[in-house]
Amino acid sequence: MLNSADSFLVSLFIIFFPSVILLIGTSVYSFNIIRRYSRTISRLYKMNFNSLEMERKRISNDLHDQIGYKMMIINKSIDSLSSKLNLNNIQELELTRSQLKIFHNDVKRILEAIHPRDLMNGNWRHSISQLAQDLESEDLKISVNFETPKNPKDEQLHHIYRIIQEKITNIITHTKTDSIQIIVYENHDQFEISIVYKSNNTYLNKIGLNLGISKGRGLSVINDRLKIIGASNQIKHLNGNVIDRIIIAV
Repeated sequence: MLNSADSFLVSLFIIFFPSVILLIGTSVYSFNIIRRYSRTISRLYKMNFNSLEMERKRISNDLHDQIGYKMMIINKSIDSLSSKLNLNNIQELELTRSQLKIFHNDVKRILEAIHPRDLMNGNWRHSISQLAQDLESEDLKISVNFETPKNPKDEQLHHIYRIIQEKITNIITHTKTDSIQIIVYENHDQFEISIVYKSNNTYLNKIGLNLGISKGRGLSVINDRLKIIGASNQIKHLNGNVIDRIIIAV
């Protein structure tokens, strides 16, 4: 037979048990809803980056076609004028033609930077090598070594290219290194890219800190792209060199 204390506890249990069950059910339901929306937001974020690359491609192609068309018209006009001018004027006109050609080539290089043609055609290796060549200078040597015949997945190529581009640009901007090595290789079931260069601990501390909290826009974009392709990034200092590793699951 229950005493008054037991009866009171049973009454409390009867009162609070449905509330506890309801709370647990609500928590489980809320967790599933949040997880579902998180996945949706993640997919939308990836779609946003993919749309950005498609827009780069469209802009590059449209500008290429339009500039080529306009250059053809300008050259036809120059040819027409040259038949009506004297020798001195023709020389000046040819100088103008030469300057226009230089301008046209400069624009083509800009379009290649917006969306590299080789990258568009899936020639990822040549795109990386061309990027290194374009960023080289008299004071900076950039070498690229491919130690594996394999490539990342097609959907990862653009993101990896942009990550490497942003990292090298940051290195050139913030360090006084005279050489950068880009090494592409396999490590068991992982595809890895190491960017190796000389730098001081100050810069390493700066990028190491920002890599976690993403204060800089460039570093934030790098982190976003790493998440999209399921990659990780490890940066360490060894014997006066910074080793910046991008690790991608195959």
